[in-house]
This record gives sequence, structure tokens and C-alpha cells, in this order.
Amino acid sequence: MADAARLRTLAALTIRAQDDERARIARELHESTAQSVAALTYQLAAAARDTTDPTLAARLQQMRELAGAILEELRSMAHAMYPSVLDDLGLESALEWLVRKTEEHTQLDIRLDAVRGGERAELSREGAAALYRVAQESIRNIERHSGAQVVRLSLVERPHYVSLDVVDDGHGFDLHEAATRRPGMGLFAMRERLGLVDGVLEIDSAPGRGTRIHASVPTGADHLAYLPLVN
Repeated sequence: MADAARLRTLAALTIRAQDDERARIARELHESTAQSVAALTYQLAAAARDTTDPTLAARLQQMRELAGAILEELRSMAHAMYPSVLDDLGLESALEWLVRKTEEHTQLDIRLDAVRGGERAELSREGAAALYRVAQESIRNIERHSGAQVVRLSLVERPHYVSLDVVDDGHGFDLHEAATRRPGMGLFAMRERLGLVDGVLEIDSAPGRGTRIHASVPTGADHLAYLPLVN
């Protein structure tokens, strides 16, 4: 029992360290690298305006557009690595951003519905991050494999838990076959992460009838607060 508790503590601490490192890199990408590229786009635009050579102006404009595309890619990378809005504004805002970005680069009809009941749920940072990763991984799988056209995310906040459902109208898949073929990948790996915050993950799918992902995390204090120290 002591060994199991120690392993659980180590796993939770490892995930927290990974999230902290992701957040640090994301901040550096956004605040340093992306800002430098943004400054470059302004300088190229100014140079294109100031030159009297139309050929050079056209080349500078092309370079400015390329720098702008790189800037957007950097911002997307930073948010995919760790969305700062998750810490700043919470899970719902982070999911709204994820839905908007998905709409921009796919043909999916995707929507987020949020339902609150009573007082605001107090979800830990680890719990919010776990639910966000479930949404992120679900949407990634839908884009790559499902053939879906419609996706609905439902975020439900109650005093004692927060749940997330992701439902699509895609091809569906055989759960046993998927778990056997790639047991450590994607959503199946999310079960372990959710388990560290006392959460659960349920996957309901079958060939020909789409997929429903349900994840739930209890609310309350920091989940690492009650884990035993590692000696």
C-alpha cells in the first residue's frame, strides 16, 4: 500500500512538473519569440511603405506576410503546449479558445455548451488541466480518424464535480481493438492522468455510431495537498 501511494505521488508530481515546464516554454514562446517576430513584421511593413522600388516593396510585403504566418503558428504552438488562459481565466475560456481554433482550421461543426449549477465549482489546476487535455486529445482524434461532421462539447459544473462530454457523429471504433492496438496512447492514457485527481474517463463507441467521451473530476482543494510525501 505504501509503495502504491509513493508511486501515485511520484506520478502526480511528474505531471505537475511537466505542466509547469510546458507553461514556462509556452510563456517564452509567447512573450519572447512571438514578440520578436511581431516586431519583425512591423519593420518589414514600414520598409515596404518607405521604399520607392515597387519590386522591392512587393518582396518585402511577401516577407511580412510570411513573418505574420510564422507569428500565428508560434501563438498556436504556445497555446497547444499550455494555454495560459487555463490559469488566467479558467477551463471554460480555454475550451472556448480550443473550439474557435478548431473551427478555423477544420470543417467541423463544433460547439461548446456550459452548464452551471449553483455556486461556482472550485476545480484544482491539475483537474482543469486534465479535462482540457481530454478535450484536446478527443478533438485531435476526431480530426484524424473519425470522419465526423458534428462535434458537441458539454461542460457541466456542479458544487462537487466538473464533467466534460465530447460527442461526435463519426465512424466510431471498436473499444477493445483500439485498447489492444495502442494501449498507452491518446485517450486511454488520459485515464491514468484523471485517476491521479480522482477523476474518471468513460469511452462509449462502436463502429458506425460515433463516439462519446465522458470525463469527470471532483472539485475541492489542490489534489497534491493530501498525497503522501516521497521519502
